[in-house]
Order: sequence, then C-alpha cells, then structure tokens
Amino acid sequence: MESTVTDVILPAPAVSSSAHNGNTCATAASEAPLRILMAEDNAINQKVGKLILQRAGFNIDLAADGNEALQAHRAKPYDVILMDCQMPVMDGFEACRQIRQSSHPQPVIIAVTANALVGERERCLKAGMDDYLSKPFQAEQLVGVVKKWIAQRRGA
Repeated sequence: MESTVTDVILPAPAVSSSAHNGNTCATAASEAPLRILMAEDNAINQKVGKLILQRAGFNIDLAADGNEALQAHRAKPYDVILMDCQMPVMDGFEACRQIRQSSHPQPVIIAVTANALVGERERCLKAGMDDYLSKPFQAEQLVGVVKKWIAQRRGA
C-alpha cells in the first residue's frame, strides 16, 4: 500500500515542553543518538517526519526504500531506524531481516506503517522490529517513541 500525504498529520506542530519532560530542544539534541535514519518512500512524509524530529532537536537522515536504508546502515551504522513497512525495491520487513542478520551494530528499528490491521504490530515485532508506530501519528508520538528508545539504549 503506497503512503500518501494523509499518512502523517500536517502541519507538524512544534513539540511542547511537556513532551520533553521539561527539557529544551537543545537538551533533546544533546541526548539524541548520533545517527537516526528514516526509511520512507513518500517524499512528503519524509519532509514532515524530518521536520518533526528536527524541531525536537534530533538530526535525521533519509532513505527512500529498504535497500537504501540497508546500504546506509552498512556504510555508517545507525542507532535508530524508523522503517516504513511498505516501500518499493525492498520493503521494511526484508530490510529489517537483513539488518538483523548482519554483523553490523544493531540499531533500534521502529516500524512506521499505515497498515493498522489487527496483528500488524505483532507481525512487525516478530520480523525483528523493536517497536511500532501507526500512521497517521501526532508529532508527540513520533518524538516520544524515539526518546523512549534512546533512554532504553542508554540505560536510563
């Protein structure tokens, strides 16, 4: 299923200080993992997701399909990958499988999908993804899931 502009809530509001548990965006950036990748085939969804995370103080790279995500991770491993499940060339499930089978450092992989069917979350987790975010989502949901995994990786 191809993503559309309606998959992500527009416009991307600035994330409130309550979403940062009282921290500023500058603090969020200093706590951010070194590398975040968003694998998303829809250019508008890429821009919106990147803007949401940049407003929260994160740096983010983009990949247009699972193969690009896989190659980017092999070149310079990422800490967090936001993985659309339905993409051309290589879908998120196959990209996740190949990343999990590689000897490269293992990132947190968060499924980001418009497929809200019953059992989809479990399918993503079974495929090796660490978490699941359903589109459309609010800015606070995207930032929250990234911050949750950053904290878990850092043992906070």
